[in-house]
Amino acid sequence: MNDSRLRILLVVMLPLSAMAVRAYSPPPSWDPMLMLNVTLNASNQLAIETTSFIAPLTVAPGVYDSTNETYDFTVVSFDPAQPYAVLNDTAYSREMGWYDAVNDDFYTTYATQIGTNYVWIEKTGGSPELNTYTVSEDQTGNPGTPYTPIFGAEGSSTKWLWDGFMDHNANAVALAYLTASNQLFTATYHLYVGDAQGNPVSGFRGTTTTWSWRGPAAAVVPATVIAWSNSQITVSWAATVTNLTLFSVDSLAETNWIIVTNPPVFARGHATVTLLPSSTQTFFRLQLNL
Repeated sequence: MNDSRLRILLVVMLPLSAMAVRAYSPPPSWDPMLMLNVTLNASNQLAIETTSFIAPLTVAPGVYDSTNETYDFTVVSFDPAQPYAVLNDTAYSREMGWYDAVNDDFYTTYATQIGTNYVWIEKTGGSPELNTYTVSEDQTGNPGTPYTPIFGAEGSSTKWLWDGFMDHNANAVALAYLTASNQLFTATYHLYVGDAQGNPVSGFRGTTTTWSWRGPAAAVVPATVIAWSNSQITVSWAATVTNLTLFSVDSLAETNWIIVTNPPVFARGHATVTLLPSSTQTFFRLQLNL
């Protein structure tokens, strides 16, 4: 481990009294967009447009210090109170989507053929680091419901019932997994016609497609992430670094640092400790146990 990262791990201090977030970024956009048309021919064969396009993953807003390898969301980030805050601490894309080019409603276009059945999309392979969220939003891009994990993300089902409309799902990779330049991530999907429970319906044939995303040109691996809101503070680090201990002290003049006993939660490639605000100023030190 290089000296600059070691210093960050050994000395990370945050006053709990500094609670205000200065600014929040606008919601993530689906523009530019690449919509892939889903069709059902007269022989009941599903198809989807193929593409060799590799969608770029955009690092979530914030200030990244490449020298110290820290990522500060307290300057500009997605508002933690909003549904799209799940994209904080990730590189993401909403560019690619599912589409019916005739009516923008697959179930209207093929009502006679498909009847009371549905198009299901199942993720059957690809990069496990890639998480996908389905998004419901109004015409201004403001989400109407939380970003809901699908395709196996966060323990969800690998099968997703497509609503038949233009859908720009959010695809994201936690920054902790971006360990090399221009990393490639893929997802293979199987589309089929099924009943309301997702059971395949005979008489229809499905299709398979693979989509691709590419990470940023430089690896983004934050050694430590510090974020705060009006209700809590989180300190997180890459889950692959297991020999760390979080300490706290009320004054930097003190020499007796106390171990923080809040257990870390492991998710999305990070170990995260959540802390409640305090009426007194508190400092933290994340120590590497050599």
